[in-house]
Amino acid sequence: METTNEKKIAFGPEVNLNGLQNLYAPQTVTPFTPPPTGIDNLGIISTDTFVVPGVGEDTVDFTGWVRVARSKPTADSWDGAEVYTNLIEMYMRGESAQFGEIIVRLQPEVLSTGMIRTPFGDAGRAQAAKACRMAVGAQFDLPRFGLVLFNKEPIELTIDDVRMIPPAGNPGNGQIYHLLPLFSRSSPDSPPVAFLTSLKFQMGSYLTPEQMAVGR
Repeated sequence: METTNEKKIAFGPEVNLNGLQNLYAPQTVTPFTPPPTGIDNLGIISTDTFVVPGVGEDTVDFTGWVRVARSKPTADSWDGAEVYTNLIEMYMRGESAQFGEIIVRLQPEVLSTGMIRTPFGDAGRAQAAKACRMAVGAQFDLPRFGLVLFNKEPIELTIDDVRMIPPAGNPGNGQIYHLLPLFSRSSPDSPPVAFLTSLKFQMGSYLTPEQMAVGR
């Protein structure tokens, strides 16, 4: 059983994995209700735009899955509850005309963290929508070029209008200011070799263990 994330760099609080239940399809999610802690095994789709200087630019559609560990809510009521999250595993695959196959996973040395809470201006409203934010360290495998790329600055994944946890079906954005540098694993201190310029994603519903086996 997983008990710790054992990462070197933490973008935020760690969720203790000890005793957390893996949650697979089917699950019932109740709106405006803080759920018990657990590990959500969810589908995800994403559309990302990459620029590789000297090679080109392409927008790539990805499909895959994520595993998100959730802390115990800080309150029993929806309006007062905050939930901390750790993205503990991810697999997405896309096909680019410019760059070929791209596989996205988490950086093994980074703890990707986030939280779900009610914005301050809406605090006190019993059914106020929450906001979800997660800082992610990702790596992008481009076999055609023999490259594995990674980000040094966090990719901030944000979801607004969260009315249930997990926010399955909600669209989200990667908060990227013009461009995010991507560096080569084989030469991490050299200048960036590519840039991520746009990221839009949508969290899917719970998957079965068989569906979660894809990419492992």
